[in-house]
Amino acid sequence: MRKINLPTLPPLAVLIAGLVVTSPCTFAIDALSPVERFLGSAYDAAEYSDLDIDQEKRFAPASPADSDLGDQLILKRYDNSAPVRFDLSTQLFWTDNTASTNSQEEDGIIWQSRLRASWQPRIGNNLFLNLAASQDVYRYDSPGSLDFERTDLRAGLIKTAPDFFDILFFARYEYTRVTSGSLSDGIYGAHRIRAGAHKMFLSTAKHSAYVALDAAHNLNATPGLLERNEYSAHLGYTYQITDKLRAALYYHFAYYDYGTGGREDYNHVIGTELYWQVSRSTRLHASLTYVQNDSNLPAGAADYDSIQGGLGIGFTTRF
Repeated sequence: MRKINLPTLPPLAVLIAGLVVTSPCTFAIDALSPVERFLGSAYDAAEYSDLDIDQEKRFAPASPADSDLGDQLILKRYDNSAPVRFDLSTQLFWTDNTASTNSQEEDGIIWQSRLRASWQPRIGNNLFLNLAASQDVYRYDSPGSLDFERTDLRAGLIKTAPDFFDILFFARYEYTRVTSGSLSDGIYGAHRIRAGAHKMFLSTAKHSAYVALDAAHNLNATPGLLERNEYSAHLGYTYQITDKLRAALYYHFAYYDYGTGGREDYNHVIGTELYWQVSRSTRLHASLTYVQNDSNLPAGAADYDSIQGGLGIGFTTRF
């Protein structure tokens, strides 16, 4: 990978740049944000697969007759008055690298809680509005200086194209704000435009798999050293073990092109998750994730890798 040389700066500027680039909170942002689920945790590609005929694609539970009849598709009328969805979840993670650094790595516990609201009403022929707002709170067992909060707002459009390889396209505006220990202490803010495409290439009662590509352009970021454009690719596979239990495996790749200093990062995330749908509104899940970041900053200042494993519980309701 091409390494870069930082320009000659006055001593005070060097100190400020060093604090921004190597801040533990900044590393925490870079380490945890890629783990966010593609299109948000509420995204369910199956809900959009048959909207051209006002139907949702759902499969009946497995039965001994499946070998003779095949997968039984349930056709359900789509309700144009889409409900607002609320998700509340909390998770406890162990990680082997709490500060996401390449030296003096220490393990620790991270507690994450999230409140999310989303609304995706139909506004045209295979066209949907996509609105979402979420608040995440991260708390570390040690040191407390790593604690941060993350606010996300999204507004955009989703377009299904059943006549063009059944691809789902989307474009949206995103706003992200990160605070350090208090909602009033802002340490990062960004406005960006993201667009991409999602293709479900396998969809049966037991198996589903997708591939997706997207790109995000930063309109503005504070501090300016963290302003970057992002180009991402995603692969995912889900196996429905039983009616209430499913396992997922996914890979995420992102290339970050920073606007200052010629910084370039290559980020890889490999993860597996196990979900148990306890009831219609309650779910339990376990996850194991490996994250690696490879940057061209001198001395490997932004290089890191980490393993995260966790358990969580979530609740969903619709109005």
